[in-house]
Parts: sequence; C-alpha cells; structure tokens
Amino acid sequence: MSNSVWIPFYEALASFYEELLDGECQIANAIYESKPYLYRPPAADKNYRAVVRVHDVNAFRAQLEYVIKEFYAAHRAVNKGKKDYDVTKIPKLPMYLPRINEDENIFKIQVHENKAHSSTNHKKGEMTPVISILRSALESKKRIKFSNEKADGITAEQAFDDTVQALEKEGYIVEVDRYNESPYVVVSIDAARLCELYQCDSIQRRFFTGRQIRANFFTKIDGKLERSTLKSVGVLLTDKDIEVVRSHERTTRTDAIYTAEHPDEIVLNAIPVELRSGRLYKKYKVK
Repeated sequence: MSNSVWIPFYEALASFYEELLDGECQIANAIYESKPYLYRPPAADKNYRAVVRVHDVNAFRAQLEYVIKEFYAAHRAVNKGKKDYDVTKIPKLPMYLPRINEDENIFKIQVHENKAHSSTNHKKGEMTPVISILRSALESKKRIKFSNEKADGITAEQAFDDTVQALEKEGYIVEVDRYNESPYVVVSIDAARLCELYQCDSIQRRFFTGRQIRANFFTKIDGKLERSTLKSVGVLLTDKDIEVVRSHERTTRTDAIYTAEHPDEIVLNAIPVELRSGRLYKKYKVK
C-alpha cells in the first residue's frame, strides 16, 4: 500500500524532469549540477541537485503544481489513520522536487559541497556491518575484476560468497541479511572477534551517507549586498542571470582519527574494496 500510492507522484515528477532534458537525456542549461542527471524512467533521480536556467519559469508552473498536488495526495494516503496525523497540516516538500526561484534580487549563489558521514560505536556483544552490496548487483551475471582477485573477473555473487567464507575462516561470526526492506544485502561480523584480533575495547564504524549540498544566496537591494545563511540548494529553476560558484570542499585535519591509513584504522583484507561498507577504527576505554 505505502509504496503503490506514491507511484502517481513519482511518475508525475519523472515527466516533469523529462521537460528539462536535452537530446542526450541530460538536464539542458544547468548552471550548476551536483552530478549528471540519472535518466531512469518512470523513476526520477532523487539525488540530483541543480540550478537550471530556463527561458520562462511561468511555462513550468502548472506542471510543477500538478506534481506537488500528487505529492500531497500520496502523503495523505500514507498517513491517514495514523495517530496524531493532522490532515490540515501541509507537509514539507522534499528537496529533490524542483522549485521556481521567486526572488528577483538573487544574483549569485555560492554552493558548498561536503561529504556527509555517520559514526557508530560497536561494543563486544554487538555485530558490526562490514559489507554492503545492491541486491541487483548481486543477482547480475556480469563478471567484474575485483581488487583482490587475480583472475580476469568473477561475478559479484562469487566474490560475495568467497568473502563470507574467508571471514568465517578467520573466526568471525558472520550474519548475512538478505531479507531486509533495503535494496542492499548487508553482512555483519562480531565486534568481539575484531576486538580480540586488534586488541581494542570496541569498534568505531564510520560510513558515508551522501553529500551535503547547501548554499549561500546573495541578493542586492537598493545597493545593499546581503548573504543568506546556508540553505538547501535542491533543484532551482530560474530565468534570471544568476552566477553560481563552488566553494572549496573542507579538508580533513591530518591529525583526525578518521583520516585514511590512521594507525587505529582496521583494514580487513579479506573484503575487496568494492564490497566494503564504511571504515573501522579501534577504540579504547578512557582510563
């Protein structure tokens, strides 16, 4: 039920994006884009962020209003009947839904892109995720050259099975979660064995969660220049001359624990780079 009611919204959103595509299925006249648009109808690319120049924003208003209407309808269908659900409260629109620039005073946008991570500590009685692979990739019969394989190439399934067996031979308790609702198959191993082998008290796992993309919007009113606080970029349509510049990505301090090849990092060579899920670090009790 919850997935099916969203289909009309996603189809409407994909149709809207198609109006922005050129002959090569890329967004035409993008002043800024976080990455190339992934054209995969009837689904829309929810990870796309951009500032797009169009001839006339008013030409897109009616279709965008229809997309928003479909979002509200799906949101109501999913949440009606839930305790404390207020049908009169207007839900916040998702960032990937295009919006029209209504501020004629904006002349410049400074985009800040930074990698976002999450970190979790796993104690000895817990399981630590170490492998994550798309279910569709695991089912593919395509042969791939994995980083730890000398052969010309093996399927993802073979590499996955070989890696699980290698971890078991090293004495780890291995749990394979094939039945979660996520599109990923996840493999976890016991933190106790990790702590035993690497002589530490717990395991800190740090993993990439996506790119954080925000921006400062610059306006000039009566000759006075103002810069906004950091806001989401989303997908912005404009028919004005707006300059978009990118700031330098923040660098990681060389003394930070999460730098690559840190003395406390644990690298499990049994797992090929292509299958690894996050980085592992040794943690010790504070004395």
